[in-house]
Amino acid sequence: MKWAVLILCAQLLQYIACEQSYTVQNEKLESFEGDSETLVLFDSLQTIGRERALNGSFSFLGDMDNDDFKVSVELYSSPQGDGDFKRMVFDVPQTSICECFKKFYVQFVQPSVSNGDISNFPMVDEDTCPIPKGEYYIKTLQFNTQDWPEQVPRGLVKAIITFFTGGKNVGGLIVVVKIEDRN
Repeated sequence: MKWAVLILCAQLLQYIACEQSYTVQNEKLESFEGDSETLVLFDSLQTIGRERALNGSFSFLGDMDNDDFKVSVELYSSPQGDGDFKRMVFDVPQTSICECFKKFYVQFVQPSVSNGDISNFPMVDEDTCPIPKGEYYIKTLQFNTQDWPEQVPRGLVKAIITFFTGGKNVGGLIVVVKIEDRN
């Protein structure tokens, strides 16, 4: 889930930081298995409470290095929030996993988890690669969107995040968020 919102914002916008006039709420998380094997597991992540915070765990079953692992994101929008999704032009093609984390995760997600009580996922910096094998937790995560771009689409946004190794799908996550103007 972390990648979905992070990549969504990064690709939709060109790093324009403003004071936010919108809210982001997690609506749905749905993990999926790989085609022949699954090396990323998100089936324990869920949204909880009135705040729709992220909670649970996810696992990487092997070290994820730039040579072998890639991530892609397909983006869909439902401006009316009715679930009638249309494909957006701001997809993320298969990108090496370490570059993805360094470009997007650091700016859009890491500020929300910088307190070690929220997640045990390692802090990402220029030297972080490979992304280590392991099980990681997330406790009641609500995104800090203060430095996110202003121009995000309103309504429902769906991201299908797929992980690949050797060109084969090894699992992923479907994320739906609701983005609304602040009242």
